[in-house]
Amino acid sequence: MKKDVQVTVVGKVFKPNRLKVLALNRALNEYFRLVKWYLSFNSKSKSFLHGNCYEKAKQLFNMNTALIQTARDKAVEVLKGFEKNRKDDSVLRLKRISIRFDKRCYSFSKTTNVLTPYWLTLSLNRKERVSLPIVFGEKQEQRIEEAFRGEWKFTTVEMVKRNGEWYAHLVLTKTVELIDDPETVIAIDRGERNLAVAVAISKNNLDKPMRGRFWRGEEIKRVRGLYSHIRRRLQGKKLLKKVKELKGREKRKVNQQLHIIANQIIEYAKQFPKPVIVMENLNGIRRNFKKSRKLNKRFHSLPFRKLQTIIEYKANLKGIEVKYLTRKETRNTSKTCHKCGYVARIKGRTFKCPRCSLTYNRDLNAAINIAYALTKRMGWGSCEPPKPADEGIGVKPTLNAGSSLLQ
Repeated sequence: MKKDVQVTVVGKVFKPNRLKVLALNRALNEYFRLVKWYLSFNSKSKSFLHGNCYEKAKQLFNMNTALIQTARDKAVEVLKGFEKNRKDDSVLRLKRISIRFDKRCYSFSKTTNVLTPYWLTLSLNRKERVSLPIVFGEKQEQRIEEAFRGEWKFTTVEMVKRNGEWYAHLVLTKTVELIDDPETVIAIDRGERNLAVAVAISKNNLDKPMRGRFWRGEEIKRVRGLYSHIRRRLQGKKLLKKVKELKGREKRKVNQQLHIIANQIIEYAKQFPKPVIVMENLNGIRRNFKKSRKLNKRFHSLPFRKLQTIIEYKANLKGIEVKYLTRKETRNTSKTCHKCGYVARIKGRTFKCPRCSLTYNRDLNAAINIAYALTKRMGWGSCEPPKPADEGIGVKPTLNAGSSLLQ
């Protein structure tokens, strides 16, 4: 089975001159007005907007036709995202936007320029083009070089203005071959105490889940707690500009930890023959989680969906398929005994089955049930009641151990 995988490589516009910055700023303002104009029609249909608004947009806005079309797509995406996450009677207020360039209105090339070898040329309107020097970090540059060798395809570029600086987000795609006939299910559960728990079940030995792994996510919790405390103090002093600056730093530190954890999860999966990863579909999970105020805050601060997204694209790059279970399929996974199937009331971090006397880690028990839900869907089946799995061990993310596991 083949699947298209997408990654985004971020580069910074390196010391653009004043005229280029002014041109980008003018284009951003015009693009922002254009997206808001499309939003005023309150339509999620691209065909409707194109048929009824495209010719008028060409008359009203000083942008090339490709940007007029990407602005239409942006407006549809913004409206769909707003309605999906809408709370009560909130009103859509667009505060910022990035400019999307497709292959019709940009070119990206490698040169012998001493300033930087990478240059991005953008067509802003019918008469104006700018060429911008782009610099990348070490890992981002490696991905760009892979694209120039033909391993990836350049698709779109998002020009983002942040804190007065301009950044180019280059979107790359390639087609990967996924494992067709998996032999091992890797189930991943998420929770407030353990950010992620993984366990493996082999098609050849369904009755014996293999030793799991725990990722507590202590550093993510520490970073979130620290920046929450700093924000409260800054807000008390009305230093709102400083609060905005902290948001970017916090996000970068959290994302770094998520990538480290995702790398370790992929390495765990790769040690088994023909793995497939399964996770719970988290749509609507935050709306359904209602506990104490303190626990709600801790739970909602954990980036479960972001971690799933990173795991999925990293797994796909290795040829590993990722499947998602419905809420119905994962109902009561933490309350059901994976050995006898009894649904019990649980308290604390330990699962105790009153029927078969199994005493087990609550999160690992849930992960095993998620794995069995997928084996049931795939028709693997088992005639014998499953045996208790080995207890799992914890894994601590480290910067230089993206693929290492503590044994």
